[in-house]
Amino acid sequence: MSTALKIATWNLQRPRAGSWKNIPKILEKIREINADVWVLTETNAAINPGDDYTSISSKFIPDYHTQGETCSTIWSRYPVKPLNFPTFDATVAVCAEITSPVGSFIVYGTIITWRDDGVQEGKAKAWERHYRAIEHQSADWLKLQTKGLPLCVAGDFNETLNEPFTYGSQQGRALLQAAFQANELVCVTAKESLGYNIDHICLQTDWAQKMLCVDTWDQHKCLNDDGKPVSDHNGVYVELSFA
Repeated sequence: MSTALKIATWNLQRPRAGSWKNIPKILEKIREINADVWVLTETNAAINPGDDYTSISSKFIPDYHTQGETCSTIWSRYPVKPLNFPTFDATVAVCAEITSPVGSFIVYGTIITWRDDGVQEGKAKAWERHYRAIEHQSADWLKLQTKGLPLCVAGDFNETLNEPFTYGSQQGRALLQAAFQANELVCVTAKESLGYNIDHICLQTDWAQKMLCVDTWDQHKCLNDDGKPVSDHNGVYVELSFA
């Protein structure tokens, strides 16, 4: 029985289903990382880690997405059980129970919206919807605690959480830290050694103590044949040992 678990997340910058330049390179990197559980954001159904994985996705947005696109998809090489739990916004966040050799746990995959969501349309001020999303998602995490299973939250948080801060806001970071504390979560990717990173993985405190390593891969080193990055985000993963 395996006593190790590898979880990864990556924002793929909305690849199109027929993107022959980017998709092969994305899949190559995904297979190289070889995570047991993936949270892919701004992704597409064309991005499939392999036949031994199953998935669950956030809902399609008709006026925004092209064919196959979703905001968040959870892929797992272990059985995925949908939860009877409506996330605050089913087009953005998705959650599922994973039954793994180290035990069952819940994964919540998400995008916490960016600074200017709704600004151009005059419907919100800068960061307003970001702050609101943190509060709503934190409420989701708290409700999921009642399931009695360890919780992993992963995805695009649109905040750097390590110094020196280069993207985000002081209020946003404070709200996230309060959310982590309220839900007994540790953001294991908030490390200065990882450099610039707005994609994160959060684990329950006892799971965070089982961490073997955490690392990232640089978007500027994951290039298509034209020499351009396949995504504008770095990816990140964590390895855990339950031995």
